[in-house]
Amino acid sequence: MSAVLKFPLSPAADESRHAAAHRHVNSDFLVAPAQPSHFVQFYEEEESLFDTVGQFLGAGLSAGDRLLVIATPEHHKSFMQRLGPPGAQAVQSGMITLLDARETLSNFMVDGAPDPARFRSLLSQVVARTKAKSPHASLRAYGEMVDLLWREGNSDAAIRLEELWNDAGQEHTFSLFCAYTVGNFYKEGDGARFFDVCRNHTHIVPTESFGRQKALEKEIAHRKDLEDALRAALRKRTQAEEELRACLRREQGARAQAEEAAAFRELFVGMLGHDLRNPLNTILNTARVVMMRGEVAPEGERRLERLVASATRMQRMIEQLLDLTRARLAGGIPIARSWQDLDPLVSRIVAETRGANPAREIAYRKQGDCWASVDTDRFEQVVANLVGNAITHGSAAKPISITLSGSALAVQLIVHNDGQPIDSKFLPCLFDPFARTEKTPGRSEGLGLGLYIVDRIIKAHDGIIDASSSTETGTTFEATVPKHERSSRG
Repeated sequence: MSAVLKFPLSPAADESRHAAAHRHVNSDFLVAPAQPSHFVQFYEEEESLFDTVGQFLGAGLSAGDRLLVIATPEHHKSFMQRLGPPGAQAVQSGMITLLDARETLSNFMVDGAPDPARFRSLLSQVVARTKAKSPHASLRAYGEMVDLLWREGNSDAAIRLEELWNDAGQEHTFSLFCAYTVGNFYKEGDGARFFDVCRNHTHIVPTESFGRQKALEKEIAHRKDLEDALRAALRKRTQAEEELRACLRREQGARAQAEEAAAFRELFVGMLGHDLRNPLNTILNTARVVMMRGEVAPEGERRLERLVASATRMQRMIEQLLDLTRARLAGGIPIARSWQDLDPLVSRIVAETRGANPAREIAYRKQGDCWASVDTDRFEQVVANLVGNAITHGSAAKPISITLSGSALAVQLIVHNDGQPIDSKFLPCLFDPFARTEKTPGRSEGLGLGLYIVDRIIKAHDGIIDASSSTETGTTFEATVPKHERSSRG
C-alpha cells in the first residue's frame, strides 16, 4: 500500500490529515475503491456492517480481486451468507483467505501492544499466500482486529495497529476496510481518540442512521443537540403517557358506568320475569281448568287452546329470562346434583315429545352405563331444549335420532336431525344469548335463549357442548357431562 496516507506530524499536515478523514465513501467507492486506500466504517447494527462488507467483498469477487478477511468466526459466517455459493467456491479456490481476528492478533501482540516486526512478517506471509495463484491481482482486505482491541479497552493498541497498517502500504498495495462499532466512542473523553481513528484513514463510511452524507465527526460534535432532542422526546413521551393515563381513567369510568347499567338492566329483566310469572300461571291454570271441565262451547275450545299454547310459550320465555338473569348475575345457573341413571330421564322426554308430535319419527337408543351426578330438572331442560330444537328446525320427512351413551368417565347425549343446515357464520355464536340462526315466517319462536341456557347448564355440570352442521351430514348437538362417580351408589 505504497501510497496509503502516511501522515507527518506538522500542524499543516495534520490539518490535511483531518480533511482526508472527511472524504466519505459511497456505494461506488465500495464497488471500486482506490488502490491503495484505507477506509473505516462506524456501524450501529451488525446487519448494516454485514451488508456493507458483503458489497465490498462481492464487488471484489466480480472484479477478480483476491480477498483477505480478518474477522470473528461469527462475522465470517454472516459475510459468506451475503456472498452465497460464489463465496464458498472462492474460499475453496483460494480467492478468499479467512483468518480469525483474535487468533491473528495473538501472533503479533507483545505485552498488550502490536509488535511491528511480527506484524510485518505475518502480513507478508498472509499477502503472499492470498495472492499466490494470481500475484498481479488486486488485493482487498477487511479487518476488525482494531475493533476487538478497542472493545477490550486497549484503544492505544488499536491506534498503533492502524498506523502499522498504513506503514505496510510501503511494501504492499491493497485497499483496506476497517470497522468499529460506534458504541466504542460513547464514553466521555472518547472524542479525541475518535479523531485519531479518523485521521488514520483515507475515507469514512458513516453510521447507517445518518447516511453517507453526514460525517461521523459532526455526530460527535453535536452530541449535545442529540441529548437536547432526546430530552424533548422524553418530555413528549411523558406528556403522551399522562394523556394516555387520563384516557384510560375516562375509559374505566365509562366501562364501570356501562357495567352498572347492564347489571341494572339484567336485574330489571329478572325482577320483571319473576313478577310476570305468578299472574301468567294464574291465567294458564284457569284456562286449563276451564278446558278440563268443558265450561266453554265447542266453538270456543279452539280459541282457548290457542290461548293456552300462547301462555305456555310465554311461560317458557319468562323461565328463560329468569335463567339468563341467574347465569349473568349469580355467577352461573345453580344446580343440585344427585346420582342417577339418565336413561329414564331421557326416555321420558322422548316419549312426551313423541306424544306432542305424533307425525314425527324420533329414534332413541341407549349405550353403556349412563349413571351420572346431575341436576334432574336442569338436565331435563337440556334434553327438552335440544330435542325441541331438532323438532323445530329438522326436516319433517326425516327421523330425529337421539343417542345416550356412557363411558367410564362421562355420559354423552347426541341429538341429530336432517334438514336445512345452520349457516356456518352462525356456528361460532350459536350458544350466545339472543342469537338466532333462522326464524319460521309468521311465528314467534321465543327469545333465542334456549341454546345459551343449555350451554350454561352443561358448563355448570363441568361438561362441554358442541354443534356441527352441514348439508351432507345434517345438524348434530353433542352434550357431554362427567360422571363425578362417588365411592358407592348408596
